[in-house]
Amino acid sequence: MSHTVIETAGDGPFAGDGVPTAAPRIDADQHSGPIPAGGIRDGVLYFQRCRWCHTAVFRRLLCPVCGSTDMAEERSDGTGVIHHVTVVGRSAGRPRAMAIIDMREGFRLRARVSAVPLARACVGAQVRLGFGPQPQEIAFQLCDS
Repeated sequence: MSHTVIETAGDGPFAGDGVPTAAPRIDADQHSGPIPAGGIRDGVLYFQRCRWCHTAVFRRLLCPVCGSTDMAEERSDGTGVIHHVTVVGRSAGRPRAMAIIDMREGFRLRARVSAVPLARACVGAQVRLGFGPQPQEIAFQLCDS
């Protein structure tokens, strides 16, 4: 029977002793800039488009079609159609409509939809980007038909 003995030293290297504690970064892992994550900046909705297969996606690191990480950030016109909607009750405050929205550019996202009454937020309704109570919250409003 064989045993392995692991010895520890009280004076071993610690972070800050000049000994690296993590693997060094490989040049391929370093990006020239931040990876675009999509979202709202300055009141405009941004999404990603794969540079290889041109699939539009929202907040993805990999293309779901070809697996590429080469994504270009693009500006959305902010209009779409409700694909699925759920009314979410809250313990404090009024209920709200949460929807999956098919955007004109070809991607889907989940967001709050402002509608009075809530029954107006239905599948097939046209929506446009609005403003939520939080600065970075993605919220949509029903388009007037």
